[in-house]
Amino acid sequence: MLQALCVGLIAGVVVGFFRYGIGKTEAFWLDLFKKSHQNPLWFIVIVAGLALTGIIAGYFVKQYPHVGGSGIPEVKLQMQGKLTLQWWPILWRKLIGGIMVIGTGLFLGPEGPSLQLGSTIGQGVGQGFKQTKTNSRVLLATGAASGLSAAFGAPLSGALFVLEEIFHNFSPRVWMNALVGAIASNFVVSNLFGQKPALALAYNHSFPMPLYWHLVLLGLILGLLGHLYKLGLFNLKSFMQKSLLFRAGYTD
Repeated sequence: MLQALCVGLIAGVVVGFFRYGIGKTEAFWLDLFKKSHQNPLWFIVIVAGLALTGIIAGYFVKQYPHVGGSGIPEVKLQMQGKLTLQWWPILWRKLIGGIMVIGTGLFLGPEGPSLQLGSTIGQGVGQGFKQTKTNSRVLLATGAASGLSAAFGAPLSGALFVLEEIFHNFSPRVWMNALVGAIASNFVVSNLFGQKPALALAYNHSFPMPLYWHLVLLGLILGLLGHLYKLGLFNLKSFMQKSLLFRAGYTD
């Protein structure tokens, strides 16, 4: 339990810095776009900056392919014992690359990268304390929950997500460690960013009870659209890997 607390605190600091870096990078790019409206020459700087960001991110992915994407599939495979990764090379590349890429406004959220950042911290703590394979998996799950909690300020959701999507089994031991780590990381991030949620939605009136069936219908529609979106992403990735431009970019 003490190691889970350690994982949560470190994950809170790392993911807190991750969120802070994304915010600062977004502000930097927004400032450049504002300047470009006054002086079109700033568009040259924007294009050059985006190209440099793409080159650096591509270099990171070429060195360690598992740095790319959300990172959730990699964590799942690690939990299943089907994938072995070095935690430190993934950690710093995911941290720097994620800030650079997400900060430019590309279609990638912080939840997946934050989860993978947390899992690498859990893996690192497990290796540092020379834990057994089983204990290392628990710390890996704890780190994933801590990272997700730090990303959204939602410790319960972080712990439950790990049990449902990563661990695929309700284990009291995993649940308690994940919850301790998630609460610890949320404590750190709350002190850095305040109690305001990551996604603040103003809602000042109650939803009428007779209209609740609309929410069920909305959930079904969004579930279907989410599934179609997921299929589209998987097919697009397969198409890109078969394309000539993709293969040319990875040819030495």
